[in-house]
Amino acid sequence: MSIVEDYLRYLPAVYATSDPEFLSNYLKIFQKILTGIDDQELNGRRGIQELLAAEVIGNLFYPRLSFLFPASDTDFIPPISGAKSSDETAILSDLNSYIGVPTATDPLAEYLSQTQTVSASSSATDSQDSIITWLNDFLIWLGSWIGLVVDNSWSIDKKRTVMAQVWALYRQRGSLAGLAMMCNLVLDLPLSVKGITYNDDGTTSEIVGDISLEFSNPQVLNITCQDQASTAFILNYTYPLGSPVVGGYLPWLFQVQMDLPNKNNPDFILTKSTVQQVQMLYAQLQQLLISIKPAATHFQITIEPSMQLQVLGHATNLDNNTLLGN
Repeated sequence: MSIVEDYLRYLPAVYATSDPEFLSNYLKIFQKILTGIDDQELNGRRGIQELLAAEVIGNLFYPRLSFLFPASDTDFIPPISGAKSSDETAILSDLNSYIGVPTATDPLAEYLSQTQTVSASSSATDSQDSIITWLNDFLIWLGSWIGLVVDNSWSIDKKRTVMAQVWALYRQRGSLAGLAMMCNLVLDLPLSVKGITYNDDGTTSEIVGDISLEFSNPQVLNITCQDQASTAFILNYTYPLGSPVVGGYLPWLFQVQMDLPNKNNPDFILTKSTVQQVQMLYAQLQQLLISIKPAATHFQITIEPSMQLQVLGHATNLDNNTLLGN
């Protein structure tokens, strides 16, 4: 059925015979808004009926964005930015058909030469960049509603994954399990890194290992009371590290141990690039723990193994193939 006939047929016949072309074009406005028209007008945006049928309104506020993927896709978070380039373009175009993000314009374009032309491929790229920018900003805004500070350096899929899993994490917030879950989620742990191992003939081979974290409360030291005045237990007004406590455990302190691949595999030798990865991860872990730790608590980060001598004939070089932990 043609567009002219679609909405015009609901009117009395007298309106259909006078000037149907003008009236049908006027009715196209309502048809576009309500039921949609398969054309390129209004940036190809879909109508309200299509939005409701695809369940866009409700699913838009959950980071899985289920309406963009077939029902047969059962992945927890189907990838967008990690998909093949052709799939990513199709997914983003589909999202744009619901949202209608305007293409960003260059404010200096009017000052450019009139002979300069923009190719169709460049225009398509600008349109895709606009929807990517919109989606990134939208996810950052969506994260603010659940108290999540979204890192803008994360990919689109990383933002969606963290946002979807952080709901369950809030039930364990402040506990060791909650801290471990948050760190593993945000820092993509365990982290696979590359190192080298020495063969029997003196040659080296590439080897892969994982960096992981262990969370624990420190062990409580028992109080020892003696009858000598010089060794009597004295309760200080501040807590010196390593001193005994009255009892229980230290709720204000938790320990984080970063296990390197050579902890369980002494043949794994860190390379300079691997050491840099560990140092970067250490800095990221510090910043993350500061932001997510419970109030009035402290943490200690240790690296295991802290220092390890290399095999005979291969010197230990600090910050090159060896880390000195605290």
